[in-house]
Amino acid sequence: MNRRIAVVCAAIIMLSATSGRVIADDAGSAYKQSMEKMNADMQKGMDPDATKAWARMMIAHHQGAIDMSRIVLRETKDPTIRRMAEKSTEEQQTEIKQLREWLSKHDK
Repeated sequence: MNRRIAVVCAAIIMLSATSGRVIADDAGSAYKQSMEKMNADMQKGMDPDATKAWARMMIAHHQGAIDMSRIVLRETKDPTIRRMAEKSTEEQQTEIKQLREWLSKHDK
């Protein structure tokens, strides 16, 4: 799973560079910090019940996507990437809400 996350993050960074400017070093640090937080939070979601573990880990994963989208929105002027990051943020927030609602009903 960590390899997939790294590939997605690398793709976001590469796409952001399509606007003709290089992402500042501080954005790279911000991506790294967001990935480390996401990975740690996903580990906290582990549970013997595969369904509950998946829901908890996906909340952390989606929050990581939101955090990375916020970073690119701060850094890029590329309209395509901005639209994608804004859409991703909106969709991830909706799914986090749905997962939390599911957990509130099933995590007893």
